[in-house]
Order: sequence, then C-alpha cells, then structure tokens
Amino acid sequence: MELTGRLKLIADMTPKCNIVSDIGTDHAYIPIFLVKNNICTKAIASDVRIGPVNVATKNIEEYRVSDKVITRIGSGLESILDNEIDVVIIAGMGGMLIKELLEKSLDKVKKANALILQPMYAIEVVHEWLCENGFEVYDEALAKEDHKIYNVIACKWAGCNQKKDEIYYHIGEKLFEKRDPLLKKHLQNKIDQLDKIINQMENMKEKESIKKAEYLKLKKNLYNALNCL
Repeated sequence: MELTGRLKLIADMTPKCNIVSDIGTDHAYIPIFLVKNNICTKAIASDVRIGPVNVATKNIEEYRVSDKVITRIGSGLESILDNEIDVVIIAGMGGMLIKELLEKSLDKVKKANALILQPMYAIEVVHEWLCENGFEVYDEALAKEDHKIYNVIACKWAGCNQKKDEIYYHIGEKLFEKRDPLLKKHLQNKIDQLDKIINQMENMKEKESIKKAEYLKLKKNLYNALNCL
C-alpha cells in the first residue's frame, strides 16, 4: 500500500509506537499502512458512523491485517480505552470539531505520547486550544494535494499553558522555524483567502467592523512574514 499527499505526511509524522488510534478513520488506510510498515504493532480504526466502519473493515480484510487492526464505532475518543492511549490521530475534520473532540476527552488525550492532528480548515482554532490547554507542538509540516495545502500538527501535553501571537495560530510556529518548503505558498494562500473575506465585507458595507480590522491586521502580519522569507 502506498499513501500520498496529506495521508503520507500524517503517516510520516506518526512516531513508532505500540497502539495507534485513528479517530474518524473513514477508509482505515492510515492504520493499515502503519501496521504494515511496522510503525505500530496494533491500530484501532474508529468512526462515529457505521458506513465508514464497514468500508474500513473491508479494507482491513483485503490487506490481511485483521489480526493487527480492529474497528470501533463511537464519537471521538469515547471508543478508546484508557490503556489504549498511545498515539492518537485525528485527521480530515474541521478545526472546531477537532477542538470539541479533544476537549471532550481531555483527560485521555493528556496521556497520549503523541497527537497527530490534521484540520481541514480553521486550524487557528486548534492551535489556540492546544496553547491554552498546555499542549506543546513539537513538529508541524505541510503537504500539497490537488492544489490544496494541508497542515499536519504533532503535539503532546506538556502542562504549560501558553499564549502566542495570532499569526502563529493561523500559520504554525514550527513551519517558520523549519522554513517548510511550502510555507511561502501557504502564506500567499492565506493572504488570498483574507482578501476575499475583506472584499465581501466591503460589499456588505461593514467598513467599520471590528472583525474587518482584525482581518486587515492579520493580512498585514502575514504579508510581512512572507516578505521576510
């Protein structure tokens, strides 16, 4: 089995471990890849819906890893036992939903040796929540797939709450430290998105809105960061 794009990056950033719990597994490609490549000895493919679990089960059987990958049905980490918390992957969801799932099982995720998170949008919500709840982002990287750029965050609980400049919630601090190869393009994409939002607010005649001022400030900071690279 070969993975590409964001799925490959998620797998690459998953540390070698005993058990991986893939929350919202969908097709179970990541757990299958991880056990077949000896990155973990066992994996749990969990999803809240029976449809994806059935698809996952079919793929697990097809790749002959039923002895190493098991499926669960449940919301978030509700299906994962306390003694199964090792490495947790939550990918392919919006940032707000990821935050809610982490918040709902905070005691569990604090015990994880690593959390691998891949928000499809609203990444700033995830970054801010992690900082405010004592999690350390020890790595972050970007992957390009179908003309889109995706963030993958690797973090763990460190017990030290932080507050960062807003730009680092939207563009992970580690990306700047590493000078990620896709960072310039990622910054430009963010600026373009903000331009569209600001233009829409112009059309709505919200020229004096506080929100618009916040977007303009963020755009300026992103632009300055881009020019410094």
